[in-house]
Amino acid sequence: MRVYYAKLDQPLTDANYQRYLNQMPIPIQEKIRRYKNWEDAHTSLVGKLLLIQGLKDIGLPKTNLSTLQYNQYGRPYISKNIDFNISHSETLVMCAINTHGDVGIDVEKIIPIDKTDFYDCWTPKETEAIYKDTKEYHTFYTYWTKKEALVKAVGDGLNIPLKNIEIKANHATVANHGKWYLKEISISEKYIAHIATKEPYNFPIVLIQKQYT
Repeated sequence: MRVYYAKLDQPLTDANYQRYLNQMPIPIQEKIRRYKNWEDAHTSLVGKLLLIQGLKDIGLPKTNLSTLQYNQYGRPYISKNIDFNISHSETLVMCAINTHGDVGIDVEKIIPIDKTDFYDCWTPKETEAIYKDTKEYHTFYTYWTKKEALVKAVGDGLNIPLKNIEIKANHATVANHGKWYLKEISISEKYIAHIATKEPYNFPIVLIQKQYT
């Protein structure tokens, strides 16, 4: 398992943005151009660059993303055994590549939010843990990133209500999809990130930082 990440402290230069964009298949270029603000456009582009780098590193011969496949929910994947997932929060981008089956990743910056907007996302035990301190957000984002990573790994998109996912430490049960496994990715004290896999992953995860300007 490899996790690539990059932090954009400022927008990509115009020349590099266009150069990187030209490396993408036309449908991906069009999707990136539709974003309204630079953060979404540039982090989306950098996520694809991280994916290309990861595919090169594992030895795939064609890495221009033109061979991406999509499931019925529009989730992209490489093959039955090689999966990837991309997440970003503000200007931090992460891409997980798994050569042993499905993977999902979610990263969130820890910022104050109104947690009452999310009551319907939790089991009773999770609700008790999350809301016992109204000013504590670490627990909220821990559960949130775990559940979001699971939804992305399963591949059914928003068809899985978050309350139908029961978190138990480093594994979880997803309604109609069985047991899944979770692992935290430590990047920064300001962010919380988790990956989810169908099979337990007991080896160290390789973290690789890249820079794009």
